Amino acid sequence: MARWKWGAVAAAATALAALLLTHMPAKDRGLENGVFENDCCGRLELRDGMMILNGKPTIRYVVGQDARGPYILPRAYVGGYGQIGFEVNGARPVTRLRLNRLPRPSRITLYGGSRPYIFQRNDYVRPAADLGG
Repeated sequence: MARWKWGAVAAAATALAALLLTHMPAKDRGLENGVFENDCCGRLELRDGMMILNGKPTIRYVVGQDARGPYILPRAYVGGYGQIGFEVNGARPVTRLRLNRLPRPSRITLYGGSRPYIFQRNDYVRPAADLGG
């Protein structure tokens, strides 16, 4: 086989492997799941890629890690809204919500402008799906 054909086969195999690896579900999915609360804004629940704010499914997110540690990256800006709740704004730049650790974080930090809001894990609150109604 000609040398260029081997190169084409190798390139195709590499592209296929990369495609398969990037579309495989994460093995450790759900390590961030939990219910977190703060007096300013209320309740923030993380459940398998869906952020639930004050009992309402609101926005999808992905979990990542960088030099500063683990984080949640929502699809749109999510921040505290001046002591009364959450702001979800697709026109603002997305910011990372910082987790203190993975698995099972005990704290999430999100910002409202430059002010940090610390949400603490509350294992005694039932998830929104279990509240009935």
